This record gives sequence, structure tokens and C-alpha cells, in this order.
Amino acid sequence: MRHRGTGPVLAGVGIGTALLYFVGLATEAPALCLATKPFPALALAAWVSFRCPRALGRLTAAGLVLSAAGDVLLEIGLFLPGLLAFLAAHLGYVAAFLTADRRPALGRALPFAAWGAGAFALLYPGLGPMAVPVAVYVAVICAMMWRAAARVGSPGTPALAAALGLAGALAFGASDTLIAFNRFATPIPGVRWPIMILYWLGQAGIAASALVACGMLREKVM
Repeated sequence: MRHRGTGPVLAGVGIGTALLYFVGLATEAPALCLATKPFPALALAAWVSFRCPRALGRLTAAGLVLSAAGDVLLEIGLFLPGLLAFLAAHLGYVAAFLTADRRPALGRALPFAAWGAGAFALLYPGLGPMAVPVAVYVAVICAMMWRAAARVGSPGTPALAAALGLAGALAFGASDTLIAFNRFATPIPGVRWPIMILYWLGQAGIAASALVACGMLREKVM
């Protein structure tokens, strides 16, 4: 109860810093971009931690914190360490989704396997020594999207929470796909805007999924 009022404050911090990041992007102010980029994910992590003190919340918050670290690393040009931070974040989200549903749901893995295989095949000619790290990353993010899809229709996950988690996972996957094609295939003019919009929508969807699931579970317990 003592954290009831933190949600609007943290939402304000997240939205405000995201807008400032876009100001930095529009005005070509890298210092402003670096100073603001990690805070939307950190604000979401704090919100989830306060409102969802379960394994689902802890793992989701861990993924958000790791994402914030990846934000900083990518912004300062450390691509491989940033990639590893986001890989760890996706593993956190996979573990979070598995707390709600462990059914194999192998049929739901097929479209994501096709997504990953197709993207990697197109990217491969330009990957060079990054081929193995990118292959591992693609496999993990596809697994994250698969496990988000596996929650849909699960008796252990509220329908709204499952839908938000899947929407967030898909947005995150689309953002990372744009990053990969821009970096390893053909540069895309203005691509940082859709990359960041999709990325933050993805993180918000995953965080909202945990908040909704924990809120509904709390109501049932009470």
C-alpha cells in the first residue's frame, strides 16, 4: 500500500525522459540522449518491483534493469557488450514468462523460428565475426517471443496480461530486427526513431503484463 502513489510518478519519469531522448535525437545532442536513454526502462523496473513482489515481477524487473544497462552500452558505441546485456535481459523475460506457463506450445514456436531463421539468413553476408553472437541473440529473442505467445490462453495468466506481454515481445523483436538490418545490411535513414518507439512500447508491454498479472492475482488471493 505504501507504494500506491509511485505509479504515476514513475510513469512521469519514464515518459518525460523518453521525450527528452527524442529531443536529443532531433537536435543531434548525444549527451542528452545518453543521459536520458536508460531511465524509461529503470522507471518501469522500479514500478514492477514495487507492485509485483513475485518471481514474475522480480525477473521482469531484472530484465528491465539489464536493458537499461544495454541502453547505455549501445549509446556509447559498445555494441557487443550491449548485445550481451540485452541477451541477458531476454533470458530474464523468458524466465518470467515461464513462471506463468511451462507448456511446450511447440506450434507457437514455429512463426518465431521462421522469423529468426529468415532474418539471420538475410543478415549473414554482412555479419562477419559477429555471426555467432548475433545467431545466439536471434535464438534467444525468438525464444522470448515464443514464451510470450505460449502464455496466451493459459489458465495461469490473465488474458489481458498475456496479450500485453505478447504485444510487448513482438514490438521488442521488431525493434531489434530494425537494429540488425540497419547495422549489418543496409543503413536505414531515420531508423533510430522507429527503433526506440518500438523498443519502449515493447518494454512497456512486458512491464504492464507483469503489473496486470500480479494485480489480478493479488485480487484473487484477497
